[in-house]
Amino acid sequence: MSDSPPPSRSLVCQRDPERWFDRHQRRDALAGCLVCPARRWCAREALDCNASWGMWAGVWIDGHRSDAAPYLKAIAAEDASPADHRPPIARDVISHDPPPRPLRRPAAAAPLRSASAAVLARSCGHCEVFTPGCRYSFDRVVNRCPSPSPIKNPSPAELFATCMLCAEMVAGLQPQLATRSGYLVAAGHDPASVPFFWRGSRWVLLARDGWLTEIGDDARSA
Repeated sequence: MSDSPPPSRSLVCQRDPERWFDRHQRRDALAGCLVCPARRWCAREALDCNASWGMWAGVWIDGHRSDAAPYLKAIAAEDASPADHRPPIARDVISHDPPPRPLRRPAAAAPLRSASAAVLARSCGHCEVFTPGCRYSFDRVVNRCPSPSPIKNPSPAELFATCMLCAEMVAGLQPQLATRSGYLVAAGHDPASVPFFWRGSRWVLLARDGWLTEIGDDARSA
C-alpha cells in the first residue's frame, strides 16, 4: 500500500465521496476500502486530520475519533505490500460483489503480536460474520474452540470478531450449523485448517499469524 497521497480523482471514493459519508451505504464503501491501494495512506490521513465522520481506510467513524483511532493505527502500521497496479474497483462491482480480503499477506513475516491485536488488524475493526442486521462493529472476540479451561494465549486462528448481534446469533446456532460455517471447530481439529465462512460471502482459512487465505468451494471441508 502506498504512503503517498493518491492522484486526484484516481480512487472510487474520490469520484463518489458522498457514499463514504453515508451511514446507510457503509457496507459498499467498506468493499471499496478493502481493495484500495492507498488504504494505509488514508488511515494516516484520518489520524492526522482528526476525522470524525465517515468511512476512512475501511474504518467507520461515527463521531467518536477515540474509538476509531486504534483501528486506524493498526492499518497505518501494517508492513507495506507490493504495489497493486490494478485499476480502482468499479462502482457496479462494489455494489454487487462481497467484500474481498481485508489485508494482503506481506512478503515477510509480520512481527509477533497478541491474538487480539492480530484479530483487530485482520478485521480492521469490523465484524467478521455479517449476518442480516449486522452492526459491522467490532464488539467482541469469539473463540471457535471452546473448552472447559480457557486457553491463556489462543491463536488468531481460533478467534473471530463479531458485533453484538452476530455474537448472539452465533451463540444461538445449533452446534452442527455452527460447525458447518466454521464458527465452531470440532474437538481434535486444527482451527487453522478449518474453513470459516467470512463476512457471509466467502470461505477462508484463518491463519495462526493473524492473516487469512481465501479458498474455493471445492477446497473447503468444514
